[in-house]
Amino acid sequence: MTLQLALACHDYAWTQPLWDGRVEPEGVNLTAVDYPNPVRFSRMVRNLEFDACEMSMGTYLASRARAEEFPFTAIPVFPFRKFRQSYMYKREGAGIESPADLEGRRVGIVNWQTTTGIWQRGILDDYHGVDTTAIDWVAAGTEIIDVDIPDAYNVEYLDVQDNTIWVLQEKLEDGDIDGIFHPVDADVAGGTRLFPDAEAVEQQFYRDRSVFPIMHAIVLKDSVIEDHPWVVQKLYDAFERAKAVGLEVLDRPRELPLVWADIYADTQREILGDDPWEYGLTENNVTTLETLVEYAHAQGVAAEEYDVGDLFYTETLDTPYYA
Repeated sequence: MTLQLALACHDYAWTQPLWDGRVEPEGVNLTAVDYPNPVRFSRMVRNLEFDACEMSMGTYLASRARAEEFPFTAIPVFPFRKFRQSYMYKREGAGIESPADLEGRRVGIVNWQTTTGIWQRGILDDYHGVDTTAIDWVAAGTEIIDVDIPDAYNVEYLDVQDNTIWVLQEKLEDGDIDGIFHPVDADVAGGTRLFPDAEAVEQQFYRDRSVFPIMHAIVLKDSVIEDHPWVVQKLYDAFERAKAVGLEVLDRPRELPLVWADIYADTQREILGDDPWEYGLTENNVTTLETLVEYAHAQGVAAEEYDVGDLFYTETLDTPYYA
């Protein structure tokens, strides 16, 4: 009997083959749907609307302290990763010349548990030497799951009903805040990147730390895992095949709508290797996840500094595991 499974996941180039049928999980009739972030996360957290869901790692880590209330478990498939120094913005004319100048300033964020924010605050503190407890944080959105923010951090929540990103951009333009830590590119009058050469900064960060920030993972309802443990392997394999299909275009850069696609592809391979999007608990992924857990725990998003192996279901999964 074929298992009917609903998957909520964005159709990235490396997951799109699951949407259009080029890749089909064995034994599974997969229905793929999408909602924008963070709607997808909220619908899974509050209503368990999907059998499998692309989930924010920050929200997932916040859920682990109340796992019975949030009966879903991640598998080591990471459909979205992103370096984050290039998404830190400052207000021109605010006198911010270096990252340390953010101390004592007001900086806007979407909310505290966004994975983007966890990485940005953690990297600023750990890698760039900024005291992030000395920054006045302004959160435009509510938390999907309540988190216990340490008293050392000063976080002001705005009562925002509209698009939080636009609200933060308006506040920067009005001079009410001095910076924005965005999950997406900001188009702000009077705003500029905190790191003018962000690409080089992110590349050096990877060379120094071997960390390509993981943003999202795939979670499955615990009931699906319990009733059909075999599906974990079939889904994992399907995501791997879809990724291989999606990344084939890097071998045909003339098909990409980028002027210097050949150079970009070669640079990526030189710095990150052939498969920077690798799945499984590989050595680099474990290093990255341990870093994220460390940051999330220090910031009160994760209730404890979890062992990475305990966060993912791997009992019926045959995949590389670095211990």
